[in-house]
Amino acid sequence: MDSLSCRALAVVFAVGLLACPGRTMAVPADAQELAKAQDSLPSADAVSADELRKNYGRRQFTPFGDSKFYFEIFSPNGWESHLSEVDPDQLAHDTEGPVPMAEFAPSGADDVGVQVLYLRVKGDRPLAKILDTFVQQNNGKVVTRQSVEVKGRKMEEALMSTTADDLGPILTRVALFQRGDIAYILSGWSVEEKYDKFKRLFAAVEASFEPGAK
Repeated sequence: MDSLSCRALAVVFAVGLLACPGRTMAVPADAQELAKAQDSLPSADAVSADELRKNYGRRQFTPFGDSKFYFEIFSPNGWESHLSEVDPDQLAHDTEGPVPMAEFAPSGADDVGVQVLYLRVKGDRPLAKILDTFVQQNNGKVVTRQSVEVKGRKMEEALMSTTADDLGPILTRVALFQRGDIAYILSGWSVEEKYDKFKRLFAAVEASFEPGAK
């Protein structure tokens, strides 16, 4: 079933679960909210396999020099990527706030980027609550959100709006899932007027993320 068919079925079946290739979505009862979420938070199949091969390359990272945090991810060609600089105190308090792991951006650009972070989770904390806290910590507002399953992972996704002093209104696609006591957070952001241009790219990068020891 192609993505267009999935969207059409979603509008008809406004209750239950919607299955698309590799991705299952919890469907909101409000058809307008569903359409808004699907438009703002497209699935990775919005990017064709041919486009992925031509325009993206797989990158490998070992944040903090610790193989337990090793991950692989697709990065768009022409984008620069680097491990995040982290204060040791952040690692020591990784249950209190997200710790940045790596960052990606087009060469010379300061108005769009992708960031990968992690948070160590205490106890049994729902993903939706972790997402709510992330939004609050960033003084953000949820524009739309959805619960999905991608490659067997339960994920929470949201479009968050914030305002930067130097750039103005920002839109950020936030996605998170948990493995063990680690919640991985993927954040794709741009100035508001460029978000539609990059939203498919953010979806492809998010879906490509694969954590795991070397």
